[in-house]
Amino acid sequence: MTNHTFVLKDEKAFASGAFENTAYADGALRLEQYAGRYVQAGCYTTPELSAPAFNALVASWNAATPAGTAVELAVRVFAAGAWTPWMPYGKWSPFLRRASLPVQHPEDAAAYLDTDMVNVRAPGGASLFQLRASLYTDDVRRSPSVYLLAASVRPTGWQRETGEALQHRCVPVPAYSQLIRDPRIGSVICSPTTVTMLMNRWGEDLLPEEVAHANYDYTYAGNGNWSFTTAIAGCYGYECYVAFADIAGLKKEIKNGFACGVSVHYADTPEHAEERGLPLLEGTTGCTDGHLMVVRGFETGEDGTEYVLVNDPYAPGDAAAQRRYRLDQFAHAWGGVAYFIHGKDGARAVAPPERVTGELRRTEIAGEYALFLRGERKSLATDFCEKDGLCTGTVCYTVQDGHAYATTAHKRFYYTNVSQAGNVLLDTAAMPAGTRITAYIIGELGCMTVAGLTL
Repeated sequence: MTNHTFVLKDEKAFASGAFENTAYADGALRLEQYAGRYVQAGCYTTPELSAPAFNALVASWNAATPAGTAVELAVRVFAAGAWTPWMPYGKWSPFLRRASLPVQHPEDAAAYLDTDMVNVRAPGGASLFQLRASLYTDDVRRSPSVYLLAASVRPTGWQRETGEALQHRCVPVPAYSQLIRDPRIGSVICSPTTVTMLMNRWGEDLLPEEVAHANYDYTYAGNGNWSFTTAIAGCYGYECYVAFADIAGLKKEIKNGFACGVSVHYADTPEHAEERGLPLLEGTTGCTDGHLMVVRGFETGEDGTEYVLVNDPYAPGDAAAQRRYRLDQFAHAWGGVAYFIHGKDGARAVAPPERVTGELRRTEIAGEYALFLRGERKSLATDFCEKDGLCTGTVCYTVQDGHAYATTAHKRFYYTNVSQAGNVLLDTAAMPAGTRITAYIIGELGCMTVAGLTL
C-alpha cells in the first residue's frame, strides 16, 4: 500500500470493515452460511479511507466466481462537503454477460464513474472514499470468494517521478500481436492480449481470444474495461489490480521481477501527432487514442538515453511486438494507469474460464466436421461467432507442423466459422492423411472447447 494505492488482501485489512451476510475466513471474503447453505446475497463495506486530495480513482477486485455466482464492486467518494451516491461497476463473473453501468454524469455531480474510472469534478478534488463489495449466488452450495479489493487515486498536482536509470533490466514475457488474432476482434483486444502475455509469463498457456471473450463489457461494447481485465487475471489466481503509477513505480516492479501493463495513446510520426493531437512515440506502427501494452524492462544507451522495453500488441506479428521506445516519449504517451500483476497465490480457490476437451469427426459434407463431447454430438449455433453484428465467439484451429513453440498462442492460427448444419468448417482439402488439427471453439460465457482431429 502506498499513500495513494490501497490494497486489501488479508484478514487484518478486511477486519475493520462492515460485514452484512458475509464473513472473512480461510483467506477470502464469502457469503455467510446457515445450516450449510449460503445466503443468496451479502456485502462488505470498507471503512472510510483517507487519501491525498484526488481527482480520479480506479478500483479493482480479485475473486473466484463459479458459475451461478457473481461479485459487484461499488465506490463512493467524499467531495464538495458530501458523500456521492454509490457508483457500481456492474456484476462480474466470466460466466455471465458482464456489463458496466451506462455512464451518467449530470453537470451538478461532484463525481461520476466512467466505465472503470471515477472522475472527480468538485473543486479541490475528493479526500475520502469507500468501497463496497456485493456477493451473489443462485446456488446455495456455492459462494463467490473475494481475495482482494484495491483502489488507487490520482492526487491533484501529482508529481510523477522517473527514478534512477537502469542500465539493463528485462523480465522475459512472451510477445503477441493482437492484429494477427481473430479478424473480427483483433484490432480491439489490446487489453486482454496484454494480460494474456502477463499471465503466460508465469506459466499459463492462454489464448488472447480466450481471455477476450471472458473479458468483454457489453455496456462499454469492448474489451477496454481496466477493472474487468484485472479481474480476469484474478480469477486465475493472480494478484492483479489497476493503479496510478509513475516511471519510478514501473521500475520498482521490473526490479522485483514483475512486468506491468500500461495504458497509452500515441502517434507514429510527427505529422500524425500534429494532425491528431497525440504524443509522438517513435518506433510504433500506427496511431491510437487508447491502447494497452506490456512494459517488460528498461535500459540505458551508451549516450545516456533511457529506453523502455515493451511488448506492444499493435504490431504486424509476434516478433515485431517486442520493441524499445525512448523513455521521454513514452512518459508523454502514458497517462499513468498501470496493471500490476504478481505471482499466483496457490492458496486461492480459482474459477477461471473453463476448458472442455472434445473431438472432431468428419461428416458427409466436404469441409465440415462435427463436434463431439463425451461421445455425444454437439451442434453449434449457426450464429456462434456473430450475433447482431457483435462477435460473440471465435472458432479457429492450428495444424501440427513439427515445430516447437514457447506457448500455444505463438502457433499459426486459422480462423473459421460454423456451418449451417452446426459443424466446424475446416479447409483440409490440400492436407495429407495423418495431419493433426486442433480446433479451439471459444464462447462468450467463459468456456472454450479444445477438439482434436487426425485426418
